[in-house]
Formats: sequence, structure tokens, C-alpha cells
Amino acid sequence: MTLELLGHRMDSSSLYQIRVKGHLNETLGSWFEGFIISNQEDGDALLTGHIQDQAALHGILNQISNLGLVLISVNALPKEDEKDEQLDDEE
Repeated sequence: MTLELLGHRMDSSSLYQIRVKGHLNETLGSWFEGFIISNQEDGDALLTGHIQDQAALHGILNQISNLGLVLISVNALPKEDEKDEQLDDEE
């Protein structure tokens, strides 16, 4: 089954970037296993990782809410960005 979320097909794992307000320490970061967490200079945190399907996306968003974090944005990265990220990881 293929789902479409805001024009993005969710038929396989997709790379997402989720921005939340405030920096995440190791304790909060441990709730997002498998995500790369980057605390940004502007005071936000960027979580980047693969999300399997819409149910998993909702689970991550619920976790953000349960931890009292303020969600700023959720972006599915185009397939080209996924390839670039994989190349960066290999270097």
C-alpha cells in the first residue's frame, strides 16, 4: 500500500528532518534512537532520520508532544537529498 502525505509518497522508508524549539541534551536525544540530532545556532534542534511509514511518523510526533517539545517543522527530503546524505555518511 502506498500512502501520500502532502504530495510525498510513503511506500518505503523516507528521510525526514524535524525541527523543534530548543536544544536537546543527551537525555532527551535518547528518545529519538536512529536520528541524528543537530543543535542549531538559532537555538533549535534538527532531528534527521529515516521514517518507515505514516504510523511511524505519527509515533515520532506523539513522542515530541509527550516530551513537551515545541514542533516547528516536519520536512520529507527529496530522494536526491537522501542520496547526498548517504554519500556524506560513507566519507
